[in-house]
Amino acid sequence: MTQNRQTEAQKIKQNKGFLLNPAQKAAAEAPTAPLLIVAGAGTGKTRTLTSRIVHLIGQGTPADRICAITFTNKAAKEMADRIAVPGPLIATFHSFGARVLRKECRTLGREPNFVIFDDHDSFDLLKKIVKIIPGLERGSTKSRKYTPAFFSQRISEIKNLDGALEVFRGSPEEKVLIASVFEKYEAALARNNAFDFDDLIEKVVALWNTHPAILEKYQMKFDAVLVDEYQDINPKQYKLVKLLAGAHRNLSVVGDDEQTIYSWRYANIKTFLDFDKLWPDAKVYFLEENYRSTGTIIRAASAVAQHNLFRTPKKLWTENPDGDLITLFEAWGENDEAAWIGEQIIKAQGDTARSQIAILYRTNAQSRAIEQALIRREIPYQIFGGLKFYERREVKDAVAALRWASNTRDEVAKERLEKNLSKKKFGLFRARLAEAKSLKPQDIIKIFLDAFGYFDYLEEGFVNANEREENIAELIAFASEFEELPELLERISLLQATDTTRDENKEKVNMMTVHLAKGLEFDRVFIAGAAEGLLPHIRSIDNDASLEEERRLMYVAMTRARKKLSISFYGMPSRFIAEIPEDCLDLVVTESSGDEASVKHYFTDNSDFEENVVDF
Repeated sequence: MTQNRQTEAQKIKQNKGFLLNPAQKAAAEAPTAPLLIVAGAGTGKTRTLTSRIVHLIGQGTPADRICAITFTNKAAKEMADRIAVPGPLIATFHSFGARVLRKECRTLGREPNFVIFDDHDSFDLLKKIVKIIPGLERGSTKSRKYTPAFFSQRISEIKNLDGALEVFRGSPEEKVLIASVFEKYEAALARNNAFDFDDLIEKVVALWNTHPAILEKYQMKFDAVLVDEYQDINPKQYKLVKLLAGAHRNLSVVGDDEQTIYSWRYANIKTFLDFDKLWPDAKVYFLEENYRSTGTIIRAASAVAQHNLFRTPKKLWTENPDGDLITLFEAWGENDEAAWIGEQIIKAQGDTARSQIAILYRTNAQSRAIEQALIRREIPYQIFGGLKFYERREVKDAVAALRWASNTRDEVAKERLEKNLSKKKFGLFRARLAEAKSLKPQDIIKIFLDAFGYFDYLEEGFVNANEREENIAELIAFASEFEELPELLERISLLQATDTTRDENKEKVNMMTVHLAKGLEFDRVFIAGAAEGLLPHIRSIDNDASLEEERRLMYVAMTRARKKLSISFYGMPSRFIAEIPEDCLDLVVTESSGDEASVKHYFTDNSDFEENVVDF
């Protein structure tokens, strides 16, 4: 039987080209024990993890007694395709949890036909609950603080973190209020025969903790547990893994602490860094040979990463050529920066397929100027994992207000404001417009925000209110460039009308936040807005742990590039730029502001570099 499994494993290796370097081979074939594979960017972590599964099968572990867990369906499919044999359970954390709950849900008071509420369903349910809490009626003083978004965040913390309510820094009255809303929310889920997304992990952990016999059943089901992207694991996910692998301790995890960028999803870098403490007999292997990027990119990204205190010491290296220097462009402003990026993409035409070009930025609001620059140059693009700037709900609301202010016969704009927001507040908006001394575009937006209580509306209605407010702030900044409203509206309309990106047959440049870029790679990458306040973000500058995560974001952004990397900024340059070795950079400066910027290339000497980059 064992011989048959070994033969099967050999066939997989031959058919799938499982060729490993010495470090990958050592990790894939390590003896059974808690195993941490520290895999730097582009070092072949998926190949190594799938090779370990093949090795386990070859060593006699039945394929159907292997459980591999990852974070995304895409990663799970890639692993399954590489192994290409039936048997192993390869699932995301949440699909694994859903599988367990389908079988055990009656113990938790649910029926097997339960539904899974997504974030929108959960938030809608929570809004109904908050409306009936005494003292939180809409418009009350308390309701401005204790919004559905506030409770949504607290409930998520309770379900993902240990003792979140106990350590919550609030008054006893506030804790009682949160506990009350949480209790009502949980009861409402039960009435609906539903679990929310967080429940797919939290309820499984609770079930296993309180029902040892059920836990033992799942522990006995698997002889080996493997976890991909281990740096992204949160406390409840760690508990699930610890319980599942706790009996046989045949646990293999792979990840890169340098890419821990999801603390807002409760990922805790200490879980990764303390692996050998949490599993005392653990073995740690390092993958440090990068196959993705040029030598210059690897050296630069590694230099940035080394400025973090909380990290696993490692040294990425590659046999790839050094390649081009990293282009560093200092712009006059966001429009100048966007224009330069657009011109560089045009110049690259013929050398780099547009589908192999990515523009990365820290916040979604940054896309506005870049989108406009690409549209003007008829460069097709797509927003990865999000909407284009002028298609975002809050932007469309504000533009509707501008349209009606310019043309009171615009029934479409009026209907949007009355139907989506409030007829009564539309009347207030109309009255305040009539009273206004100035009707400059940015002033009209501010009247709209005030009359409709729009920021309160966002806080009460959306979990991602901060991001939506940043989009409004970006629209105000753009509107401030115009003295006359018709001119602004004409610009917006023409941009949308001349947008060529709807042609699905054209190759498109990829635009996305750095968070969404993790796990992807492109021949050419532009990192836009590498400035203090953006990257690192203004909300992270005064917190050491948050600042280290921002630095990891910079590292992730840099290591998405295979051949060519460009970094641009306006205003005060990011401190991370100063951490890149000077001999890795080719500085580009603009000779004039404006959309059609002219630039000159020169290698910096020490004085130029320190003047432009270091002295902030």
